[in-house]
Amino acid sequence: MVTPLVTPCELSFSEALSQYVTVKKNGKKSMDGYPEIGKFVAWIGRERLIKDVIPSEVADYAQYVGLGGSDSALRVAPVKVFLSFLKDQGWIETSLAPHLRVPRTRKTASSGQSSSNGKKNATGAQLSQAGFERLQSQLEELKGERVKVVEDIKRAMEDKDFKENSPLDAAKERQGLIESRIRELESGLSTAEIIAAGSKNTRHVRVVVGTKVTLKDTSSGRNVNYTLVDVREADVSSGKISTASPVGQALLDRTVGEAVTINVPKGMLHYTIEKIGT
Repeated sequence: MVTPLVTPCELSFSEALSQYVTVKKNGKKSMDGYPEIGKFVAWIGRERLIKDVIPSEVADYAQYVGLGGSDSALRVAPVKVFLSFLKDQGWIETSLAPHLRVPRTRKTASSGQSSSNGKKNATGAQLSQAGFERLQSQLEELKGERVKVVEDIKRAMEDKDFKENSPLDAAKERQGLIESRIRELESGLSTAEIIAAGSKNTRHVRVVVGTKVTLKDTSSGRNVNYTLVDVREADVSSGKISTASPVGQALLDRTVGEAVTINVPKGMLHYTIEKIGT
């Protein structure tokens, strides 16, 4: 195990990647997947702390890679290994690797991006104030990355042998990823609806985005609490589940007292809605 250069929870993605490479080299293991890991780190933000990344961001990256076609699974494979490494080192509490699932087909990936008339969803995301500010922070970090990658390209172009200039190719591809993510965030933030804490939107007769729901597991008798949020804010470890997830979809528009049966990969879940709201 590599001794961290800084406190583990304060590692940036670039620092974590550097240590990952060191481990691989010391173990004389192949680094064939390094370029794909580098693309992922550029997407997330090289200077971002690994403790700050949430599952929905990893899922967003998988969706992006899924637009690339049939080799998507091969492209995310080394990234999964890298994310598993972060968990094995104890640098993150919740494993992020399981959230890196690409769509089965390009058609599937594209269908979620637009409606039947070819236009993107016009209503925008419903975000908490904290979620909105987190996305704004990501946007500012990416704009900083934009400046750095331009400098990287300038340095790489000083090498006149462009045919074999791998750093230049990598920097240009990273620039494309960063610009794509910036456009995505700017578009999402411009149409987002902020759900104010303590407003009438936080208490509902029916389950909607932003509501807290208390469920009783009819099998064990235990209560579980969830807050339904937009996919951009989802964080299962803190009880925030996406309205696009199987559980989130099953709970939407439900009322107190209703029995809910949910089909998940591990089997069937049986709940009764005990409480809606704060």
